[in-house]
Amino acid sequence: MGQYRQLLVLLTEIDAHSAALRRALALGHVSGASVHLLGLFEPSEEHLLREERLNEADIKRQYEHYRAGLIALIERHRGSGVSLTVDTLAADDIRSMAIDYISELQPDMVIKDSETASALARLFSTPLDCALMRGFKGITQFVPRSAVTLPRRVLVAVDTAFSETPAVQEHFNRGLIRAAQALALQCDAPLHLLSAYNLAGVFAADMNVTQAWIDEMREALQEPFDALADAEGVAPERRHFMEGGPVQVIREQVAALDIDALVMGVVQPKGLDKLLGDTTERIVSHPPCSVLAVHPDVAETWEP
Repeated sequence: MGQYRQLLVLLTEIDAHSAALRRALALGHVSGASVHLLGLFEPSEEHLLREERLNEADIKRQYEHYRAGLIALIERHRGSGVSLTVDTLAADDIRSMAIDYISELQPDMVIKDSETASALARLFSTPLDCALMRGFKGITQFVPRSAVTLPRRVLVAVDTAFSETPAVQEHFNRGLIRAAQALALQCDAPLHLLSAYNLAGVFAADMNVTQAWIDEMREALQEPFDALADAEGVAPERRHFMEGGPVQVIREQVAALDIDALVMGVVQPKGLDKLLGDTTERIVSHPPCSVLAVHPDVAETWEP
């Protein structure tokens, strides 16, 4: 039996080479899951600049053309052996409507082509990818155009640093690992575990004392990481406890280990009051590989 039953692909454009659709079809094939394609239609600015009566007619015509193209795209894959369905959404507030649609459907995973977004763009607006992570309380996978069909190596990034709520943090980390294990198992891919720590602020006048402090603090930080890895059955050679900032460490390890899929939490475990972890947002905005963003609500109940 597969790990997934229903996969939802979001398309903002009709793209015959969509990496998200290719990934969903491949996962559907190996897991037996059905694939539902949801097209998100928004009229172009040129239509919005015309007077209202003509604008409505042109938008309707454009929408029908979009819908027909989407249906034609699905028909090309009817012989893949995967159960395929299609739907479209058109609304003034497409993001809110899409999140409501997804929340009602409750797919096992939402899969979308990734979109790059600069820090400036994220400062003045909320990219669709970030809006999905914030609004959908499930698992969202963002797939770059250059991604392989199925992941060959999976990396899950956890935070095992000191927390005011260690039990909550541990539970969230275990949920992340189990979501990663489900993908790795379905793709027959090895699973790697990563945690970054930063001791840049540790110093003293005596360098020998500083090194002793660093060694002691590193051991204290690594203890819960090793305990987590032991509990979840991660092989010692696939554990990576690295010093440095999380974004830099993650990118370096994705490259060094030739990772195809990175699993991260939508919110930071030691700050569950935050809507979105800055590390995950920065990674998704410029993904080094496919990224699975796991919301804490689904991590609470995930059972591979």
